[in-house]
Amino acid sequence: MRKLLQIILLVNFFIFFNAQNKSTLSVNSKSLSILAAEYKEIYAAAKVIMANLLSDNNSSENNHTTFSASDISLHKAGLTIDPKNTEFKNKPHINWVSDMSYNFSPGLGEDNIFYRARVSSGFDWLALGEGSLKNQKMQNALNQKMKSIDVLEKQKYKKEIDYRENLGHVRTAFDARKIQLLSDYEKLLKLQNEFTAKQNKSGLKNDAEAAQSKYRLDKISIEKKSLESLIKADNNQIVNNEIINSDIPDLMPIENIDFSALVKDKEIALKMEKEIFAMKRKRDKQPDLRLKLRYNYYSALSRDRNFASVGATLSLPVSRSKNDLETENEIKLKENSLQDIQLVYRDRISTMYREYYLLKSEIDVLESEVQYLEAELKVNSTNEKSNTFSPAPYLATAEKLLNNQIQICEKKADLYEKYLEYKMLSGTDKTSDSLQNFANDDNVGNETYIWSSFFTNYSNAYIINLMNHWHINRVFLSVGKVTDLVKVADFMTMAAQNNIQVYRLIGENSYAATDNGFVDLQIALEDAKNMGFAGVHLDIEPHTFDDYKANVDLYAQRLINLFSNSKTWCTQNNMDLGVSVPMHLPVEVATVLHDNNIMTYIMAYDVLTLDKKLNKTLAIRNILGPDLYVWVFRINDFQAFSDLLDAEAYVQAAGVTKIGYYDLSQMNNFKP
Repeated sequence: MRKLLQIILLVNFFIFFNAQNKSTLSVNSKSLSILAAEYKEIYAAAKVIMANLLSDNNSSENNHTTFSASDISLHKAGLTIDPKNTEFKNKPHINWVSDMSYNFSPGLGEDNIFYRARVSSGFDWLALGEGSLKNQKMQNALNQKMKSIDVLEKQKYKKEIDYRENLGHVRTAFDARKIQLLSDYEKLLKLQNEFTAKQNKSGLKNDAEAAQSKYRLDKISIEKKSLESLIKADNNQIVNNEIINSDIPDLMPIENIDFSALVKDKEIALKMEKEIFAMKRKRDKQPDLRLKLRYNYYSALSRDRNFASVGATLSLPVSRSKNDLETENEIKLKENSLQDIQLVYRDRISTMYREYYLLKSEIDVLESEVQYLEAELKVNSTNEKSNTFSPAPYLATAEKLLNNQIQICEKKADLYEKYLEYKMLSGTDKTSDSLQNFANDDNVGNETYIWSSFFTNYSNAYIINLMNHWHINRVFLSVGKVTDLVKVADFMTMAAQNNIQVYRLIGENSYAATDNGFVDLQIALEDAKNMGFAGVHLDIEPHTFDDYKANVDLYAQRLINLFSNSKTWCTQNNMDLGVSVPMHLPVEVATVLHDNNIMTYIMAYDVLTLDKKLNKTLAIRNILGPDLYVWVFRINDFQAFSDLLDAEAYVQAAGVTKIGYYDLSQMNNFKP
């Protein structure tokens, strides 16, 4: 009787579970017992899957990181930019020109021909206009400006590349997580599908129900295989698990975004376009002057003649080209559109901000559902040891939880993609300063001087910030006769933290007043070593002495002795050496500087034009070579920072590769 009661209960359970009228005439008690045991095995497998899933969730909650922190570890694609310019050879453009002609017939009258044959040969010097030295310098400056625009554009693309690469990491991480969830779901559905097939065979399930079970399994399997093939195809991506466990980040509010900064790169490019246009107009307005020197030979009917001749050809542009007008109109249109572009950015970013937080609220709702489903799992497993226990409610809740986790995974992936896009478009990403940094890279890697008066009157923090603003990487510091050793030591520590080398600046002209000046100079060198300076910079100027012009050779020899002995001393004491020299430095001193590999700083400041300065320093620059001299601008020679940049571009086009500034006190409040 008891056995019969158990059979009746089992039959009633299956009838209740399937909610349909089934024929059970072919099901015996043994088959029902086997099915009941298999159903409990599915329940046991589901419990293991749920336990692991909930354990992972609890572990993630206890090990949260911020998404921005995990983003730091993502690989950033580098962009190599060569800052050096092609050296320009300062040579006049001279052509060798030869011309020969022969006349076959004297024509209709004797006076219509003056010679039978003519040969002319000689030189053409392109003094002004196309092909001239001045024109080539202007063209080099133009090329440099266009290169700057090109690099600016590459920086923008680099930012896009960084965004795409980060996006790939996010997608890979969440795809891997989704595959893990789908694998658990597939395992559960596979067990249920096999059980449904057996029920169908026993008559407890009809064919439609069996087909539906197979469909549910196939749907999950197909989705999982698709994601696996995508990850396999992109095997270069590394899964960053920190992204999965990171907290949902907040976006910078719209009102805190500087929309004018978002078009800064366009403003910089437009400014460069204007400068290029102005330089082209100036170049095109130049007169074309060609000077000619010829030797001429004429073979005439009566007698031969030969003679030399000189001449000139001058042409002046009169009309303005149509291309100039079109370019000018195009620049004006770009200027007018900058404000509109800001409005477009604001509208797009505002929309993204709204979409982001709506999606975040959906994720919050799904995550709150997890607690409810976890509680429901506990309730549904309460009477699992009872003979009347049915796994059906537990399995249904398990599927709900798996679907919940898959939805969270998908929505989080979408959310973080929006986060990266928002950061990129709003300029608040970690690489957002790259464009602006490039725009301010107008003097990267330069050097300057600090005299004791400026060093004493300003704090170390202020001086370091000012040098960073100018991108200074090496500074020559004069500590003065009364030295604050604590301030100097603190300054050198702060400079090292900002990757700035500090040399001791020694600017005492008296060392060149006698033949034995190195004896006194060596004491200053020892002090510099003891104070921890990385090197020494000598600013010794005998050309300021009243008798210099009458004794140039004497003072040149004294400089040679000072520089040579200082180099030997610095090499023995593992210190660097640099020297400042005037533009009229004797060539024999320049030769010694070159032979001793001493970095030379040409003090290129007076009332001369840049062309005259370049010509004046040509001999010593050729001796030193482009890698062994620095062209030093005096800031007070310029009215505005843009004038300084134009001067830099001009000398760079003439082959100058290193630039320095004199001095930090003049640089203070000069650069915007």
